[in-house]
Amino acid sequence: MPLQRISSRAVAAVPATALLLCLAVTPAQATGKAEARSVSQQAGAGSWGAVATTNTAAPYGTGPLALQFTGLLLVLPSPKFFNVANTGTLTLTGATYTATTTQPAAVVEACSTSWNESNNTCPSGTITQIVQTGTGPSASTFVPVNAGAAIRLRARITSLLSLGIAATVTIGVSVDRGQVRTATTTSS
Repeated sequence: MPLQRISSRAVAAVPATALLLCLAVTPAQATGKAEARSVSQQAGAGSWGAVATTNTAAPYGTGPLALQFTGLLLVLPSPKFFNVANTGTLTLTGATYTATTTQPAAVVEACSTSWNESNNTCPSGTITQIVQTGTGPSASTFVPVNAGAAIRLRARITSLLSLGIAATVTIGVSVDRGQVRTATTTSS
């Protein structure tokens, strides 16, 4: 049988092919080597809080908000609009409101759409009373949901003041752990 000459390329290709076949992993082998691992992730800290304020942007301040109303002859004083801001880092589901006054009764109200402050109306919406003076704290879901957000509320005197007499309505807002959105677990 005559000998044929084999090219040097073919000679080099044979060991390379054999090496690749030895190193190749079949899908079945790859599946056998895969493993699931659980990694624990530490939960981050968060804070919650809300404050009544006349500021439209942070810093909002702390503590209760005091609004001044002055009595007019036979006319109720104009309402005052203010913000309630979410000062925490977590999403809120509710807040507890308090209102006190030095003179007759007052209420704090929310608009389901947005206030038309120049006309003192809640166009295409519903006005909801959040808290009234003399009734104690009142829990409400009218809150700035997201961290850093604010909602607009209205405070108004509900009975006549004597001419020239001033009334102060003090509004407080507090949030407890039960009024914060519960944490959710997500996989990554």
